[in-house]
Amino acid sequence: MRPTVPLPGVAGGGFRATVPMPGLAAAPRPPSAAEITEAMRIAAAHFGARHLRQAEMIAEKVLSAVPTQPDALHLLGLIAFETGAYDKAERLIGSAVKASRKPSANMLVNYGNPLREQGKFDEARNAYDRALKLDPAYADAYLERGIMKKYNYEYQSALDDFAKAIELRPDYALAYARSSEVKMDMGLFREALVFCNQALERIPQPPVSIFSLMANLHDRLSELDKAREYAEKALALDPLNPEGTRIWAKAERRKHAGGSPALVEARRRLASLDKASMTIEQRRINDAELAQICEKQGDIDAAFGYFEAMNSAAAVEADIRHIDKQIYVDEVATVSAGITREAVAKWQELPPVAPTTGHRAAHVFLVGFPRSGTTLLDQIMDAHPDVQVFEELPTLIKARNRLKRLQNEYPASLADISEQERAEFRKIYFEEYESVGAKFGEKIVVNKMPLNLAHGGLIQRVFPDAKIIFALRHPADVVLSCFMQDFQLNFSMASCLTLQDTAKLYDQVMTLWQRYRELLPLNVVEVRYENLVRDLRSEVEPVLDFLGLPWNEAQADPAAHALARGTIRTPSYAQVTQPIYASATDRWRRYEKHLAPVLPLLEKHIRQFGYAL
Repeated sequence: MRPTVPLPGVAGGGFRATVPMPGLAAAPRPPSAAEITEAMRIAAAHFGARHLRQAEMIAEKVLSAVPTQPDALHLLGLIAFETGAYDKAERLIGSAVKASRKPSANMLVNYGNPLREQGKFDEARNAYDRALKLDPAYADAYLERGIMKKYNYEYQSALDDFAKAIELRPDYALAYARSSEVKMDMGLFREALVFCNQALERIPQPPVSIFSLMANLHDRLSELDKAREYAEKALALDPLNPEGTRIWAKAERRKHAGGSPALVEARRRLASLDKASMTIEQRRINDAELAQICEKQGDIDAAFGYFEAMNSAAAVEADIRHIDKQIYVDEVATVSAGITREAVAKWQELPPVAPTTGHRAAHVFLVGFPRSGTTLLDQIMDAHPDVQVFEELPTLIKARNRLKRLQNEYPASLADISEQERAEFRKIYFEEYESVGAKFGEKIVVNKMPLNLAHGGLIQRVFPDAKIIFALRHPADVVLSCFMQDFQLNFSMASCLTLQDTAKLYDQVMTLWQRYRELLPLNVVEVRYENLVRDLRSEVEPVLDFLGLPWNEAQADPAAHALARGTIRTPSYAQVTQPIYASATDRWRRYEKHLAPVLPLLEKHIRQFGYAL
C-alpha cells in the first residue's frame, strides 16, 4: 500500500531530472535551512515519480549533514514502507516523529501504517488518534485507521471511519474501495457492490481499481459475464492491469472446458504480464490463477510449478507481515501435550448442563481439516430451513480469550474449570453469535470453523451437550488441496505453503483429534467427502438423523443455495457454486510424484481412516 501522502508541503509527482543538491555536495560549511528545504523538495519529487533510489540518495546526503533532520528520516521511512521493510519504516518514521518538535498529522499517519502492517494495532491506533487530534478533518487518517480496524476484525468501526473519510472527501476512491472490502470480509457481497456503485456515481473519472474490485465481486457472486464485463472496463483503462487480467482469465476458466481456446488465451495473457512491476500480492494471485488454468488444461507439472511460485510469494508476504507459522504449530503442540490420558483422568467432574433457555437445540460444531469438504457440507446444511450455519467466525477462541484464566493456563485450565466459568463462557459465546444474527430459538445453529478440530477438549468441557459433525477426506487429497489453495494468510494457514509443512500440520492436528476421540465422550457424526460427492443424500441423511431433522429437497442442490446465499467467505466459493462434481476425488494421484516425499508421513492416517495408498 502506498503511503498516505508525500512529505507535507512538498510537490508530489512528475519530476524527472536529477538535480544537484545546493550546498550539500562536499561543501566545507554546513548546509543552510533553505538548501536542505530545496534538497528535500527535489527528493520528494523523485519519490512521487517513483524514483526511489534517487530520493533515497538525497535523503541520506541530508542526514549525513544533519543526522536528525526529520523530513529526511520521514522520507527514508516512506521508501522503506514502499519496499515492504515495515520494521525499518517504523524505526525511521518513529525517529522523525521524535526529532520533530511538532510532528504533522501526515507524519503520524505514516508512522501508524508500518505499525499496522506488523500487527501492532494498539500502537498504530495511538498514532492515528494523535493525527486526528491534530487535524480532525484529515481524511487520510480516518482511512488508514479504518484499514487497521479492518485487519483487527472491527468491521463496523472500520466502516464508520471510511464513512467519515468519504464525508470529508466525497471523491475519495480508496475509501469506497476499503468499505467494499470490509463488506466482502463480512461475506456481504451485494452490499459491497453498493460502495463501488457509489464510487462510479460520485467520482468523475473512477480509477481502474474500482472496476477491478467490481469484477472481483461479481466473480465472488458467480456472475461471470458481469465479472468479465468489469474486468474489460478495467483493462480498457489499463491494458496491463494485473487484477483486471486475472479476473478476466478466471471468468474464462470458470466458464470453459480445459481444451478451450479461451483458456489458451487466458494463460497467455497472465503469463505475459510483467512480474517485475507487480506487488508481491499481485504476483501471488497471478501465479495462483495460472496454476488453476494449467491444471484444467492437464499440464500438471506446469500447474505444480505455479502453485510453488504462488506459495513462495505468500511466504514472502508472511515474513513481511510477521505471520510466523510456528505460533500456531506451537499452540497445537501445547494443547497436545496437555491432552493425555493421565491429564484427562484428573479433570474434575462437572454436572450436566441444562438446556439453554430460548434455544431450540444443542449447539453444533462442523469441524475437519481445511479442504475436507466443510464448505460444501456447510451449503448443504444451511439449505435446510431449520438450520443456520455461520462460516469461520473465531468465536470459540474469542470467548476463551475473554476469560483470562482459561486463556493463560490453556489447556491445563480445562481440568478445574468451574461450573460458573463454564456458564460464563457459554454466555459470552452465545452473545457473540446473537450479535451476528444467530436465531437460536428458531433454528439449529452450526459453528463451521474447521480447525476447531484442535479444540475438542474445550468443546467437550464447555459444551458437553454439543453435537459435532466431522468432515473427512483422503489425507493426500487434503494436503495437496491445502497446498494448492491461495488462502488468506494467518498463523494456521501459513503452514500450508509447502507440502512438507502442510503434511506435518495435518499429522499434528489429526493425531490430536484421534486422541480426543479416544479419551473424551464427544458426540460425533462423520461425513466422508468421497461419499458426499458420489451420493449426497445417502451421506447427509445420517447427519440429519443425528440432529433430529428430516431431509429437505433444498439440500439436494447446494450450488443453487450457494448462489442464492451470496455470502461465501471461504476460498471454496468457486467450487460450491458449481453442481456437485467428483473430479476432486483422488486428485492427488495426478500429483503423486510431487507428493511422494510426504506420503510416508500421511500413511498412518490414510490407513486409520480406511483409505488406500
